[in-house]
Amino acid sequence: MKCPLCGCQDFFVKDPDDEFETHGFSVAGGEVHFSADMQDASTAEVMEATETFCNKCSWHGKFQELKKT
Repeated sequence: MKCPLCGCQDFFVKDPDDEFETHGFSVAGGEVHFSADMQDASTAEVMEATETFCNKCSWHGKFQELKKT
C-alpha cells in the first residue's frame, strides 16, 4: 500500500493516549509492520478508520484510503 499523493510506503499513527507520541510503520502484503525498535506492547492498533499520516508528504487520512500497490 502507498500514499495517495506521493507514493511513499512509510506511515505513522499518533498514540491515542499521548498525541506527541507516534508509531511508525509500513504496509506490505496488506499487513501493518511497525518499526523494529517498537515494542509490541507499545504499538497502536491500526484499523480501517485509523487516522494515518504519511512520513514523506503532508497527506493524512483514514488507513482505508491508502492505495493498494
